[in-house]
Amino acid sequence: MSRTSSRLRWASMTLPPDVTDRMDDGTRTDMNNIRSRATAWRSRINAQTFTIAIAALVIYLGFGILNPRFLGLDNLRDVAISACVNGLIGLGMTFVIITGGIDLSVGSIASLSGMVSAALMVNQGLNPYLGFVVGLVVGALCGLVNGVLVALVRLPPFIATLGTMSIFQGLAYVVTDGLPVYNIPKPFVMILNSRVMGIPTSVAAVAICAILCWFLLRRTVFGQNVIATGGSEETAWLSGVNVARVKIWVYVLAGTLSGLGGMVVVARISAAQSEAGAPYQMTAIASSVIGGANLMGGEGSIGGTIIGALILGALTNGLVLLSVPSFYEQIVTGLVVVIAVTFDQVGKNWPAMRRGTKRPKRSSPVPSEPQESEMHGSQTATTSGAGHD
Repeated sequence: MSRTSSRLRWASMTLPPDVTDRMDDGTRTDMNNIRSRATAWRSRINAQTFTIAIAALVIYLGFGILNPRFLGLDNLRDVAISACVNGLIGLGMTFVIITGGIDLSVGSIASLSGMVSAALMVNQGLNPYLGFVVGLVVGALCGLVNGVLVALVRLPPFIATLGTMSIFQGLAYVVTDGLPVYNIPKPFVMILNSRVMGIPTSVAAVAICAILCWFLLRRTVFGQNVIATGGSEETAWLSGVNVARVKIWVYVLAGTLSGLGGMVVVARISAAQSEAGAPYQMTAIASSVIGGANLMGGEGSIGGTIIGALILGALTNGLVLLSVPSFYEQIVTGLVVVIAVTFDQVGKNWPAMRRGTKRPKRSSPVPSEPQESEMHGSQTATTSGAGHD
């Protein structure tokens, strides 16, 4: 999604004198442009979220027409449960993408967190609740490694997380020599795979995380700094933002949510497998992109990411109900991502869809007679240029 009103508040805050002195004319112009476009961005956020929601509604109704069982309450609950892992990992990915980065290791982090937590509970007798905390800590530490490599070592996010993806996946195999872990303690399973008042705990966990992430992104200084960093690192730095620290915390958040997603998988199947998180490596990114996140940075939406995850969950479930072979799911997912990004780009480049902006007026094809002051200015400029020659 577009830059939000948080960006307006960030851009409008008073800068210290020493920071203002460091800003050149170009940076001041950028700041002014940010202020002037804030209203258009806010309108575009609402319009784009509405568009994504309508697309999701069309997909759900389409599957419901093709198979009435799809819109049954039990099946919709299954769709929500299947979207939980993509939703959790996608929330953290949204923060990373907003800063202009990418995290290819989220699936491996999910696998490693689930394996470490399960191995400690089953093989070492660790308390299930402590095992849950350990899984979150492992995810956070993995995210910290990514953040340090990107923010301090200054590796490109793609290269850094591509390397750690392989490292974390290898560690997931090393933990149990590649063997799956069974007999997960029931209290651990109940944390993330039970129901409270008919609501699956995993769905409730996603809802709580989504609310917290929305508040963090839209209502805190940290969220403003995240958006500012993705919009322009240089301008953010000149505004007093510690860009390196923001990036590190963003990757820590992504790692923590990936760890939580990995434990949801463990609780769902009551077992831990070394490659359990691999299927969510790309689908989490797809959830964010479908939800309107811009891979160039500066744009993203928590609500859009959740809707994107629900769209992917509907596609998976709907295709199964229609007896479509599972390998077609990847084709459909890829098509949805391409279509979503295409519509997003069309919305940015087509003047009629630019909310809050006016079409530029066409200049008259017949040149008007120059005013006296303009002729005088032209003559002065010509004379001045000739003098320099």
